[in-house]
Amino acid sequence: MHHAMPRGGRRRLLALLATVAATAVVLTGCASGGSGAAVKQELVIGSQMASLPSLDTGAITSAGYEGQRLIGNLVYEGLTKRDVSDPTKPAGVGAALAKSWDISSDGLSYTFHLQKNVTFTDGTKFDASAVIYNIHRYMDKNDPHYDPKLITYYAVLAYVQDVKKVDDSTVTFTLNKPFAFFLADLYNVYFASPTSLDKFGSAGQAKKPVGTGPFIFDSETPNQSISFVKNQKYWGVVPKLDRITVDLIPDPAARTAALRSGRVDWIEAAQPDDFTSLKAAGFATTGNSFDWEWSWQLMTQEKPFNDIRVRQAMNFAIDRDAIAKDLLHGTATPAYQMMAPASLYYDKANNIYNYDPAKAKQLLADAGYSGGIDITVGYITSGSGSMQAKAMDEALQAQLAKVNIRVTLAPVDFSGMYAKLGAGNTGWQAANQAFSLEQPSSWGWTLQCGSSLFGYCNKGFDDLRSQALVTTDDAARAKLLTEAGSLQTKDAGWMYVVNDTAPRAMSASVKGYVQPKSWWIDFNNVSMG
Repeated sequence: MHHAMPRGGRRRLLALLATVAATAVVLTGCASGGSGAAVKQELVIGSQMASLPSLDTGAITSAGYEGQRLIGNLVYEGLTKRDVSDPTKPAGVGAALAKSWDISSDGLSYTFHLQKNVTFTDGTKFDASAVIYNIHRYMDKNDPHYDPKLITYYAVLAYVQDVKKVDDSTVTFTLNKPFAFFLADLYNVYFASPTSLDKFGSAGQAKKPVGTGPFIFDSETPNQSISFVKNQKYWGVVPKLDRITVDLIPDPAARTAALRSGRVDWIEAAQPDDFTSLKAAGFATTGNSFDWEWSWQLMTQEKPFNDIRVRQAMNFAIDRDAIAKDLLHGTATPAYQMMAPASLYYDKANNIYNYDPAKAKQLLADAGYSGGIDITVGYITSGSGSMQAKAMDEALQAQLAKVNIRVTLAPVDFSGMYAKLGAGNTGWQAANQAFSLEQPSSWGWTLQCGSSLFGYCNKGFDDLRSQALVTTDDAARAKLLTEAGSLQTKDAGWMYVVNDTAPRAMSASVKGYVQPKSWWIDFNNVSMG
């Protein structure tokens, strides 16, 4: 019934019948523990996602950070979370299902003190036994609900040697070696109801997830939309919103049209060209610098990018200021190095590239390519963090052509990008995607020797990162990672383009939202006014 009428029509019906009790039957969440009152506060979000992921814990990450932000973090929780309480600072580590923790002096033992009086939305108690049940499910290949896909999204668990129950509200994780980012990386090791898993298995969790989160899964129309209702029994701050619906609208122009028409209240990755007119029409626009790198990842083991001079030429050939200011109207900042200015590991001294076409041509000539080069670049058309990929890549294509770097663009969807990279032999010389560098522990697939999908390898970089992963002192760890970023920038491992500010546009009715310096969003204080 939720999708039986256009969005605007449903809203008019709600306004007309808000006091009629019968609407509770039609419009409230049907999941266990859902709201029993008529929906008065609904937020409808226009998402970049082109398809919906499996709803089973870690598998949600296959839709990127947008999948975590708009699906996973509504239904599930981890022991920790991203702390975005201060919008002027990068995200830190906050307490979630664990209210506090103690760390042994050798960094090998983490004892978590769990929140009390927490239940999954099917009524199952969340306690130490539930923690152990889920961790064993992820790690034990003999567990009846083990799924090898899930552990691929939980690299942090590779550091776990054992987990034991101390009492009902206390668990101790023993690590096989120190890991400085253990607390930070637990944020999306989600916990599912043991009762639900025993009854319905992994397949059931993928279709009707049961977690402890502030919202409860309500309904899904495959690859069109997904809805959640407020968890009235939530252990923390109960959301002000009664319902969140996420509509999949991968086309940016269609998202803007949906916002203008009232079909949605909020759009991800708003088109910069529309900001002025949206503001004039009374819509709100938001953005904040954060650690998000939009770049071209160069295949450094293949011609022509196995020559550092060609990689450097790429970085001198592009006008980042024009992309950030003219094309994106200030919704991004130019990127002159691996680290974004909002990163904890940024050092302005590493801004070593500028717009210098003559230097780019000379570097190409020095490398034996006086006639230029021909390359193919695969790029993600839409999805988590892709920004305005088509327009940006076409602008870069035109800039590079001025120095005889002839680019063929190969569009691919979000899942297709990673399928091709994983299979290898893409036929590309570079790939364009965007990602956060907030988690250094996850840099391996992009930057580590032998693991990088793009062939990047610098033993010095690997050594610095390896040291950082076991360095518990914040300042010392940051220094190591800053040095690592300097090496990668000097290598010109990527063509650095811009850092995103996550531009969003929303109805003036959306209240209580403050944009953090992170991809993470806390919806619990958002309301419709």
